[in-house]
Parts: sequence; C-alpha cells; structure tokens
Amino acid sequence: MTERFSRFFRIIPCLCFLSSGCKTLDPFGRALTLKNVPKDWALSERGLASFYGPSFAGRRTASGEVYDHDRLTAAHPTFPFGTLLLVRRVATGRYVVVRVNDRGPFVEGRIIDLSRAAAAKIGLLAAGVGRVEVFEIPAHHALISHL
Repeated sequence: MTERFSRFFRIIPCLCFLSSGCKTLDPFGRALTLKNVPKDWALSERGLASFYGPSFAGRRTASGEVYDHDRLTAAHPTFPFGTLLLVRRVATGRYVVVRVNDRGPFVEGRIIDLSRAAAAKIGLLAAGVGRVEVFEIPAHHALISHL
C-alpha cells in the first residue's frame, strides 16, 4: 500500500510539469498558435505517427544529415527534404512544426516518424504512437525563407 502511495506522489510533479503551459515553437524558436496557422496550409494526410528510438542518434539520415534527437525533424516517405510540416496530435490538439530530413517510416500503417524532441512537443513519448494530422507549409511561406 505505501509503495503505491509513494509511486503516486512521484508522478504528480511530472504531471504538473507536463501540463504547465508549454509553448509550441516553430523551427526558429518563435511561439506558434493555431490561430496563426494560415488557411493555405492544407491538410495533407491523417494517420499514425511514431518517433525515432535512441539507437538512431548520431546516424546519418537519408538526406545526409546526422540525426539529432533534440531537433524538430521528421521522416516522411514522399515530401521533399527540407519541407516544413505542421503535425497535430488529434487526441490532444498539440502540434509542432518539423522539417523533413529523412525517409520512413518503414512500419506499415504509420505516415510519419518524428524526432524525440518533436514527439515530446505533442505528448507522444509515453504512448509511442498516436493519431496525427499533417499539414504541409507552402514553399512561399515566410518560414521557408529563413532556411
């Protein structure tokens, strides 16, 4: 009984930290809100997202970059490298802007693999897999000109 009680109180600070108004940032560190998402960011697809495991850290991606789990990047089977995507988790409404730098996922039924940092932004770390909506940010958008 006391073990359950102490385990419960170890979880509470984590939950408070996770629920404290974390801002979603674009790849340049600026706060982004869903009210700011332009109308021309059309919904590209819906499906399951997962994230890279720790064994991929430091390995080269399909684009030639070294994978860094702290960057907001993703693997997608068809979008060109460098494409910016807004990925929104359906269950929570949380979202993140990522840059495509790899190919994948190679697991049937999944549409995108996120870096660990991107998965954390949308609350996907605990579940491992979650339903998302992916919006392509058009090439003429101001975010693209900063790359």
